[in-house]
Amino acid sequence: MKPGLPLSLRLLLGVLLNFLLLGALGWALFQGQFGLGLDALLASRAGDRLQSMAEVLGGELARSPKADWDAVLARSAAAYQLQLMVLRPDGQRWAGESLEVPPEVRQRLNDRPPGDFRPNFRRDPSRPPEPRSPSNDAAPPPEFSPNAPPPDRERSGPPPPNDPRRGPGGRRPRFLLRAGTPPQYWAGLALPGLTNPEGRPVGAILLAVASSLTAGGWVLDPLPWLLGGFGAVLLSLLLWFPLVRGLTKSIRAMTLATERLAEGKFDASVPVNRRDELGRLGTAINHLSSRLEHFVLGQRRFLGDIAHELCSPLARMQLGASLIERDAPPAQRERLDDVREEIELMTRLVDELLTFSKAGLQAHQAHLQPVPLANLARQVVAREAAPNQPVDIDIPESLAALAEPQLLARAVANLLRNALRYAANTGPIRLSALPQGPHVTLTVSDHGPGVPESELDRIFEPFYRPDTARTRETGGTGLGLAIVRTCVAACQGTVTARPHHPSGLEVHIRLALAPSPPGSAAPVIS
Repeated sequence: MKPGLPLSLRLLLGVLLNFLLLGALGWALFQGQFGLGLDALLASRAGDRLQSMAEVLGGELARSPKADWDAVLARSAAAYQLQLMVLRPDGQRWAGESLEVPPEVRQRLNDRPPGDFRPNFRRDPSRPPEPRSPSNDAAPPPEFSPNAPPPDRERSGPPPPNDPRRGPGGRRPRFLLRAGTPPQYWAGLALPGLTNPEGRPVGAILLAVASSLTAGGWVLDPLPWLLGGFGAVLLSLLLWFPLVRGLTKSIRAMTLATERLAEGKFDASVPVNRRDELGRLGTAINHLSSRLEHFVLGQRRFLGDIAHELCSPLARMQLGASLIERDAPPAQRERLDDVREEIELMTRLVDELLTFSKAGLQAHQAHLQPVPLANLARQVVAREAAPNQPVDIDIPESLAALAEPQLLARAVANLLRNALRYAANTGPIRLSALPQGPHVTLTVSDHGPGVPESELDRIFEPFYRPDTARTRETGGTGLGLAIVRTCVAACQGTVTARPHHPSGLEVHIRLALAPSPPGSAAPVIS
């Protein structure tokens, strides 16, 4: 199975995604109910920053001659990372960059309350008009004359107090919108500090244009948002991490315990320190483990007791068959041979049952120690293989495994006996071992007919035999590989099988690697 994301990470991602969705839905509902646009940003610190910039710029322009206004605006635009343009009260360019004002921006300029940006200054007839700029379509505004009569109160007075376009706290209105091609952000601000010769304020307008809301941090400073988002994520992790960690820790312990149960290691247990559903599940797993251990041990004791009780009748049957055969006429000896063969088959089966039962019962009493694998392999081959049956041993002399010598020798002997039975005439049988990190793998391979891949997981079950190995001549008792798995499990190892290409079978015993003690003797096989 392909590994996926850990459960703890999936839970935390789900929590964060939930927060994001709730925030998006809340913002959408807020927008739908109150119809807020970009102008809402100007009611916050972003509007104060822009207005402060306009006040500083207005004061600098007031102290500079008009010929230097373009340079002042260009220098400020570079410092603020904005495009700046100053408009006259009638909406025409006065200084700064020549920008193509989108219709949406012009509409907002025309929507101003009366008297906000448009004081009624009359042109002095004694002064010629300023030359018309080629970039402006409309006529330039009139010059400001100190002899002009007072402005019309209706046009130059402050906006009504209840005007919705009035700025916060009675300040002059300002706007922010996204318009143009390509779209840009346009901010319109009252430019204070500019007065006419009579000392009256001039309704100049400052247009600030940016490609994004984060330009120079004047419109929207991303740092508070990033810090706020990081704080929200950190707070969420601090709140949810203990819960998620507790859940995943309990689930991980239960997974490890059930995996050990599936491998036949019934000493697995789960720490029960919870009082919720997971605590009840852990208690149930511990109860299941103890019950399975009791049942399995009882079954093995039962098999051992039955096998032990059958030994005496079988021995008497063998003795009786020998006595009958000695006095039987030649015509009946063929039938007596069949009876003796069946008695011998039952005797082997009982012996295997005894061995299987003892191996399972000895698993709790196994004392692990370093076992030199090369010496063990030579002893097993000398005991099981005939002189005309070649067995290759490829195991370093210094390689040792942590195991119980008698149980490991019995497992290797059963594997070698099984290979000799099925593949003695198809090629050499090979015993090899290699270290793999903290483990060592002992392999028994042959070139026989092998086992179908669909049955590889079942050949270590008691009394299981493949369909091709059910004859009396080659079938065996079906307990040899089951004894191998029981002995290896008692040594705290694992055993697996896989096909050996181009033909044959490989059985791998994986044990803990142990340093080979100097001058250690080979284990005694009994």
